[in-house]
Amino acid sequence: MKITTTIFGVTTLALSSMAFAFESDEQRDAIVSQLGDVPTEETYQSVLFENAELAVEILTLLLDIEGVDPQLAVQAAMTAAPDSALEIAQVARDAGVASENITTAALLAGVDPTQIAEATAAGIQTAAVGPAPPSAPAVGGQGGGGENVISPN
Repeated sequence: MKITTTIFGVTTLALSSMAFAFESDEQRDAIVSQLGDVPTEETYQSVLFENAELAVEILTLLLDIEGVDPQLAVQAAMTAAPDSALEIAQVARDAGVASENITTAALLAGVDPTQIAEATAAGIQTAAVGPAPPSAPAVGGQGGGGENVISPN
């Protein structure tokens, strides 16, 4: 019972802190007015760099605006606040941004994409270490010769 209460309390705290991340409605309104109706990439980069501590909240606003490229918005948020990259990635996932776009944005922002990658059922895939080893030479074979065949005789 105590674990359930603790989990419920932590979840409630997390959700309430996300909902009230702006210090005031005036602060939120000021940022919305800086962004404008259809912000350009330069506009939201500028707003994000000026308010890096609010990058997650600003990204939430940006992803709700039609005409904003989600990958560029995520990249700008991660560039402005690389320490919040994991939280930025989660907000982007929750908003429906494709994992490929989030990973590309992280790479372009200079963030290690393995730190923000979403685990799959097969685990996080890693690149192969080196080239595949050569195949073994054929054994026997229809009386054919050749240099790469080992004869059973």
